[in-house]
Amino acid sequence: MRTSLIAAPRHGLARFLWVWRWWLFCTGCLSAIPLTIYQTDLGMDRSLAAMFSPSDPTLNQYQHLQQTFGGNLVVMLVYDDAELMTPEGLARNQKWTQSAESIDGVRGVLSVAKLVQAFAYIRPQFSFLGGSIQSDQEATPAPSTMLAEDDPVANSFRELFAGYTHGRDEQTAAIVAMLQPGHTESAIEDLQRLADQIPSDRAPVLIGEPVLLDDAFDMIQADGNRLALGTIGLLSLVMLLTLRDYRVVLLAAMAIAWATVCTRASMVALGMEMSLVSTILIAIIAVIVVAAVMHLGVRSRDSVGDTESSPSSESTIRVIAFLAIPILWTCLTDAAGFASLLNSDVRPVQQFGEMTAVAAVAIVAALIWFTPALMSLPSGKREQPHETPLDDRLSPSKRFLVHLVSTSLRHRKLLSMAAVIALVVCTIMVTQLKTETSFLSNFRDSSRIVQAYERVEQQLGGAGVWDVVLPAPDTITPEYANRVRKFETELRELEVVDSATGQTHGLTKVLSLADADEVAAMSPLLSLVTPEVRLTGMRSAIPTFADALLTFDPPQEGSQRQLRIMLRSEEGLPGEVKRKLIERVSQSAQDFDERSLVTGYSVLMSQLVSSLLRDQWNALAIALALVGILIALATGSLRYALVALLTNTLPIMFVLALMGLAGGGLDLGSAMIGAVSIGLSIDGSIHFLAGYQRGRTAGLDSTTAATEAATDVATPILLATLALVVGFGILMTSPFIPTATFGMLIAATLAASAATNLMLLPAVIVAVDRPTISP
Repeated sequence: MRTSLIAAPRHGLARFLWVWRWWLFCTGCLSAIPLTIYQTDLGMDRSLAAMFSPSDPTLNQYQHLQQTFGGNLVVMLVYDDAELMTPEGLARNQKWTQSAESIDGVRGVLSVAKLVQAFAYIRPQFSFLGGSIQSDQEATPAPSTMLAEDDPVANSFRELFAGYTHGRDEQTAAIVAMLQPGHTESAIEDLQRLADQIPSDRAPVLIGEPVLLDDAFDMIQADGNRLALGTIGLLSLVMLLTLRDYRVVLLAAMAIAWATVCTRASMVALGMEMSLVSTILIAIIAVIVVAAVMHLGVRSRDSVGDTESSPSSESTIRVIAFLAIPILWTCLTDAAGFASLLNSDVRPVQQFGEMTAVAAVAIVAALIWFTPALMSLPSGKREQPHETPLDDRLSPSKRFLVHLVSTSLRHRKLLSMAAVIALVVCTIMVTQLKTETSFLSNFRDSSRIVQAYERVEQQLGGAGVWDVVLPAPDTITPEYANRVRKFETELRELEVVDSATGQTHGLTKVLSLADADEVAAMSPLLSLVTPEVRLTGMRSAIPTFADALLTFDPPQEGSQRQLRIMLRSEEGLPGEVKRKLIERVSQSAQDFDERSLVTGYSVLMSQLVSSLLRDQWNALAIALALVGILIALATGSLRYALVALLTNTLPIMFVLALMGLAGGGLDLGSAMIGAVSIGLSIDGSIHFLAGYQRGRTAGLDSTTAATEAATDVATPILLATLALVVGFGILMTSPFIPTATFGMLIAATLAASAATNLMLLPAVIVAVDRPTISP
């Protein structure tokens, strides 16, 4: 028989752990104290930059935009006012504008009230060239000139900013706030409180990619807490009801607690922070711990009273001897599956892989600290010697399981071929799944944020904000301004066809200071000066907005002056349409000047989701390779490793293919499903292979060994799977769709993996193995 590292019981190791059990227990308890204190320094980074590798070119372009124009975090406070374009409406707008400007973290504001100040320079009440220039903080000039409906200059000026500061019906107001990086969370909270104070027939709303991201973090944190409590609570309840052994529940609780504080402390030591995907850490730890503890509990229950002369200490030592090495290899394969995520270009996924790999190793230490001592406590159950023959005391459920396994073994060749064909077909189907890159699509249609965006897009146009950055000459000339306006016309005419619906989509707004200069030039007085002078005057009226669109100060040596074009598109565009639109804009920008950049929140979020979905296939391939190598080493058989990979990959592809048939697509929730599922489901295969190889070593033929191994591990696998399916199923009610998708896919994959490990795995193993052992 081939050498196996998981099948042979390790009585020497088990006896060592037993002798030193209370010393180990005290070591675990005492070590938890400094770890608990140290892990309190673990924070959470909610910034968008934290989701990308520091060397990512998309992030570098975005950071260049921020450094050049002083930040790019834009949110819009939108409210209705039927009298907006009246002196009374403007007075109200001025009041809310000043309130928004006074909020810490708000770098600047653009609103209708600010436009009034800017228009005063186009139609001044005194000579612009000869008089002093008022600042933002000084009194607003009389607004009557901008509101004149018979003035073509005023009409053009209001039309220029329609969709930004006000709706085209001029009954919707938007206070556009530019936030200071590093203060977004508190600024958004204060702006939301301001929105709640504005009286309106319809409640004012606050939108913007920073708001989307902030809401997503809040929902994910709540989901993580809910998943942790739900999973641990359900698992504890299942263990109590099925095993009726308080020791198992206590062991699971202490192992989860110790592994969690150890992992969090390790994250602090490594300089990591909690991120978008790390809030499910406790739930992942609970899953791995309970899967291991279930095996301990079931085998301890079955070993009670095996013989009248066998003391409980010897019984516990035997249990530890049989399960210590399989559990160790299970945790190692878990760590390998999670470590595959380190290959991702998305930093939160990298950190998730790192922390979960550390968690898997920490679980091994936690089980070493606490298992021998806690399992040595009296179980509180009366020992009932088993004197009846094995066949006579099989429960109906176990007899049914034996029947299923026997049936699958009889059709093992057919099942093996069907499994390979199904894996190929499902994989092809999964590669054809559509991907969803709209961040807004991560929220349910009934959510407050989606309804707010729908309202804004109806009243103001597209709510997705992104930018084009163009190199500019040291002095803005009429020729350059005309060239920029021609380029903007090309952007406005861009159209992308949605292949699914046949609808065309394009940019809903294109705006730069070149447009403002064109309107300003309509004034007889300002038409006499150069664009540079007109834009300098515009900067005096609305400095924050002007500085966010053009670098006015002389550039440093070796640097280039730059002009920014603000783009708007529908936030809820289908992922493929948005990618095509970004590509078309990028191509046009390169045609204008090869040094041009296309960046912004919408571009980054689209790139983030695309990277996640692209990386999942690399992570799955690496996870399969690492797990396959470990199983081959543990079992001493490459064939066994390949069979285990087949039976654990098939459920993943099958579930994703079913999702595609139901009309679903790949999103943030499915980005890590492959590596995570492999890590969580492989433990059933390892315990089966350990039992199978023990049976083969004992002289059993392959069919009998597979049947006994499958029935031996069935109870802990089924009990753990039931609890985990219900636990992860809790997430399906989440308002954050990726979390709900993640919960659904994990639950379905674990259920399918339990079935394949108990029926398909035995059949395929017997199909590839020798029927008898050679002498």
